[in-house]
Amino acid sequence: MDIIKYRKDAELFLYKIDKEYYLHFSGQKDSINISGIYDEYKYLFSRKSIEYIKNIKDKSAGEEKKKAAHLLKFCTEGYIERQTGELIDKIAEDEAQAKIDIEGRKVPFRYSEILMVNEPDRIKRNRIEDNRSKKIAESFNDTLYPYWDTLHRKAVDLGFSSYSELFSYLKEEDFYGLEAEMERLLNQTQDLYERHFTNLLKKELGISLKDSRRSDFAFIKRAKKYDGFFKKDNLISIFTDTLFEMGIDISRYANIHLDVEGRENKSPRAFCCTPKVPEEIYLVIMPGGGWDDYESVLHEGGHSLHYGSTSSKLDFEYRCLGDNAVTEGYAFCMEQLMQNREWLMDFLKMSSEQAREFVYFSNLVKLWFCRRYAGKLKYELILHDDKPISGKESSYKEILSAVNLMKYTKETYLKDVDDSFYCTNYIRAWIFQSQLKEYMYRKFDYNWYRKKKAGLFLKEHWSCGQKYSVSEVLSQLDFKSLDISYLIDSLTDEIRNF
Repeated sequence: MDIIKYRKDAELFLYKIDKEYYLHFSGQKDSINISGIYDEYKYLFSRKSIEYIKNIKDKSAGEEKKKAAHLLKFCTEGYIERQTGELIDKIAEDEAQAKIDIEGRKVPFRYSEILMVNEPDRIKRNRIEDNRSKKIAESFNDTLYPYWDTLHRKAVDLGFSSYSELFSYLKEEDFYGLEAEMERLLNQTQDLYERHFTNLLKKELGISLKDSRRSDFAFIKRAKKYDGFFKKDNLISIFTDTLFEMGIDISRYANIHLDVEGRENKSPRAFCCTPKVPEEIYLVIMPGGGWDDYESVLHEGGHSLHYGSTSSKLDFEYRCLGDNAVTEGYAFCMEQLMQNREWLMDFLKMSSEQAREFVYFSNLVKLWFCRRYAGKLKYELILHDDKPISGKESSYKEILSAVNLMKYTKETYLKDVDDSFYCTNYIRAWIFQSQLKEYMYRKFDYNWYRKKKAGLFLKEHWSCGQKYSVSEVLSQLDFKSLDISYLIDSLTDEIRNF
């Protein structure tokens, strides 16, 4: 096999796949043709290719071994996903075409989430959540079940005991060690979370935490009372002005395209699409109103700037593959401005007390998400073990309800799952970001976003793409290793001090 040709074709494959995802999930194309692209490049994902690349990895050292490991993950992941190409198309198309009934009118399933988070009437909001769950059970799970079942069987075909074991090997991560660390986070934040979230729900909705549902959290998170600070018309200008203070003029990034147009079939979940790194990057957001739009633009903007600043001279493996906790960490680095009092006062014109209150609120929401992802990892280790999928919906409901202390429904047990244990990327990225924040505070001060040297520091690290893992980046910053203590302290200090 010609490994140079393999790399070139792999980059072409990713270009076509990412462009297809962009067009579909941005609401510009109802259909999606993932299976066709996989068929066009099927040789990239053959058992023969897996063995060839694994042989390179086993026989090499240093940089060549690292690049081969990235290629092996790409090849193996593609191999098992190629078996589900038609199911991937069907899952996306069914979701794009699905509609649910809301007050007698048919509403696109994706758009219904935006309506749910903006619905002040709890009875109506819960009805939307119920209708969404019903649609998932009736229209999506029959496809999601064979999708996950096929991936599990293909992992075993490759000689692994389970999907979990396969991805622990490919990502070179100890999932159970990470689960233990997140169990520590759950234990150390349990009383704080329960006390403060109970107070928030009672104050805002007049309900107790134990009687709450995910739809209640969705509405609480929407936090319309802050809309006066987070106006849609100012969204992009505040983002670009923030970057400009750091010496980053995004108007000079002709490779980064901002897609903020509202479309009914656009995914409500903001995302960054990277067909060609660094030449063609899309920052996509479906504005739903409020502070979440700002947080999403900062997060996806962090991704976009990372990929858009990546050196074109880097090898394919470092531009397009690698440890995705790195790019998530840089995204969280920008997003955490939403917990920076001085930035809120400088750019959102909050008073000192308003900024203090919002930082408390946003840290409480972030704690909810970190606890949720602790639960997701625990559940996914059960979902992806060596036992059949059937019956695991009860584990999903019990585990997620326990970590957030609110009611989850069982219907989303197959949909509320990302491929390839991506939940571990978020978890490791949160830890990485909390240590990176500590470093930047020491080096550039609390208002680092006003320092051009901070912008230069970030651009230097962004230019490395994903050549280095989060552990390697932290080592460069004189940290010994990923340390969850920084994340726990970062989350709890502002809540305790409020």
